Order: sequence, then structure tokens, then C-alpha cells
Amino acid sequence: MQKVRIPISVDPVKSAGKQLSYVGLVPGKSMTRLQELLVEPCADVDAELEFDQDAQNIKHMKGHATVSVTVACERCGEPMDVTLVSNFVYAPVTKRQTATDMPSDYEAIELDELGEIQLHRIIEDELILAMPVVVKHDERECRVDSNAMQWGEIDDAPSDKENPFAVLQELKRK
Repeated sequence: MQKVRIPISVDPVKSAGKQLSYVGLVPGKSMTRLQELLVEPCADVDAELEFDQDAQNIKHMKGHATVSVTVACERCGEPMDVTLVSNFVYAPVTKRQTATDMPSDYEAIELDELGEIQLHRIIEDELILAMPVVVKHDERECRVDSNAMQWGEIDDAPSDKENPFAVLQELKRK
């Protein structure tokens, strides 16, 4: 089966009513914020989106996105490959579906002025959130030995600076 491009935006309420689903690609070059975190351009993102309605008649979108990216190791600075995977569930906020009465299983999402959501932006946001906080090689694979690293020297000599709380100590004595 050939994968097609995921639409940029859709009406999630109508799509959920029709129970639409999309399996396709999001162009990596369109994800500028994700590209800023990488050392090499991002490949196209594999994405699956499914619009549906649950037993409580809450319209929602389930999604899965995955992409392999190349980032710089925080320890040695060398490029390394990381696979970003994200699973998400959103429910649009409408007049009938407010964010306050929505179950915690769903992440509320606001519609734009046309009553649509931006799928490419949502997928990009989810992949950015899937990025590890500190990207580094496994210690055995990294060219920098973590035991040999130094971050500076600590001066063992006592400080000649006056204690900033000495004034408070004097007030307490009075």
C-alpha cells in the first residue's frame, strides 16, 4: 500500500462523524521547529490518524507518529540516531464538548477560525515532546568516558565574603 500525504488541516468533528482515518506521511521539511533540534534534515514522518466517536458521543482523534532523526550527543557532540515515537488522543473543544467536562483520557484542542485543526503542527508538537530531554549515547558507545569528565574545580579555601544573613542574625539578637 502506497503512503500518501496527511492533510495539513481537517475538521475533526466532521471527520469523527464520518469515522475517517489517514495512514501516510508528513513531509519532514515542513517541520521547521523540529528541524532546529537536529543535526541533519528530518525524514518524512510516518503517521496514522483515526477520527471516531466514543460511547459518550465524544468526538476524538487518535494518532501515532514515528520518525528517525539524527541529533548531537550532549556528552561528546557526535551525531547519533534517535527514533521518536508518539501516541496521542485529542478531542476538539466545541459548544457541545467543552474542556471542563471532557474525560482525562483526551487532550483538549481548540479549533481555528475555520473550525479545523492543523494536523502537521499537532504531529510536530508531539514529536518535539517525544524528544529525550538529554540526548546522549549509551556510556559504552560514547567516545567520551563519563568517569573522566570534569565540570570545573571547587575552591576549598574559606570565603572572605561576609555572610549576607549576618544582618538578620543581629536583628534576631536584639
